[in-house]
Amino acid sequence: MRVLDFANFWIWGGTLMEKTNDCPTVRTDVKPSTCLALLATLIVATTLAFFALPAVGQSISVAAVGPTHLDFGHQISATQSKPLTVILSNAGSDSLPVSQILLSGDFVGTHDCPNLLPPGKECSIWVSFKPTTEGPHAGLLTIADETGTHRVVLAGTGTPVLEASRK
Repeated sequence: MRVLDFANFWIWGGTLMEKTNDCPTVRTDVKPSTCLALLATLIVATTLAFFALPAVGQSISVAAVGPTHLDFGHQISATQSKPLTVILSNAGSDSLPVSQILLSGDFVGTHDCPNLLPPGKECSIWVSFKPTTEGPHAGLLTIADETGTHRVVLAGTGTPVLEASRK
């Protein structure tokens, strides 16, 4: 058990992160070996009183998606571009449930993301542009997981097939 002293503020099993508006904010640095709830005791001592408060935390999932924009440039209509990669990573301490990966517009793709992305792991989503018409195109890659919905903006321009190349 570790004790930190910061202006009459003690924490057992945690770390003082910052002081905001003269009120300390606490972030635990206890890393669970399982997905069970974490138990700790928060001790606050003032000149008037001494408090011992039970603190309960839980393992969490932290999702990150990048890049957040893919520009495919010019692509001949009715042909498919080389794929560009988007990474979904889980920086949390618990598995990340991935519920949905969707593409809209003239974009196609595949992925190797499991239904439960383990902590500290990442998966790849490969997106290609396949314009059906000439001109600018926009779309979205939408990823839904327990932390929320993440969107990657997709853009590309369909170009005409040259008459000489059709012969």
